[in-house]
Amino acid sequence: MLEPLIHLRKVEKRYANGVRALHDVSLDVKRGEVLCIVGPSGSGKSTLLRALNGLESITGGEVVVDGFAVHDHRTNLNALRRRVGMVFQQFNLFPHKTALENVMLAPTTVLDVPAADARARAQALLDKVGLGDRGASYPAQLSGGQQQRVAIARALAMQPDVMLFDEPTSALDPEKVGEVLDVMRQLAREGMTMLVVTHEMGFARAVAHRVIFMDGGEIVYQDAPEGFFGAPRNERLKAFLGQILK
Repeated sequence: MLEPLIHLRKVEKRYANGVRALHDVSLDVKRGEVLCIVGPSGSGKSTLLRALNGLESITGGEVVVDGFAVHDHRTNLNALRRRVGMVFQQFNLFPHKTALENVMLAPTTVLDVPAADARARAQALLDKVGLGDRGASYPAQLSGGQQQRVAIARALAMQPDVMLFDEPTSALDPEKVGEVLDVMRQLAREGMTMLVVTHEMGFARAVAHRVIFMDGGEIVYQDAPEGFFGAPRNERLKAFLGQILK
């Protein structure tokens, strides 16, 4: 049996003020699995995602991603982050660089990929996200949805084994959400391992292999989309879905 690509055991996160962000979180994610994480604000969703690539420290437990013990002081986090792409709510593109240059940057500076090769790869990725004709555009010349698609292309340029999405559509105008979700659907069809924190329940229902509900820093419930949305066996989840799906 293959080892899970992502392995968490009894993960804890407490802040100095005593606030508990994560409690007893255990989770395995298989290669090629699409996992959507939902829950109310402050439930620990983003903290969990950020703990997977070392952007957030933990106070207990174990996190292993693609063979890296993330929170072991001996682990090279830069090497880990080459395997784990992350897309945030905000696009974080370099405003003084074109879309093509934003996508080229990490391969040339981190992986020492020759500029010509990085340029060809970046152009192919912009084509993939439907922006092949916008490579010369600067972020300020692009819509929010277009900027987020460039951010996805930039993360893919490192050829990651895992993609983490932290509410990637929450900062977008409603009419731009679909173009970003379409790119994510394509990645799922291609077999990319993905963890997606989202409020887009239609996307979770259609694309996820498994949906997780978090509340109070804990994984309260998880199931395949059919059971999660169709017949949830948890009262807290029923109340949450009742609010979200009104």
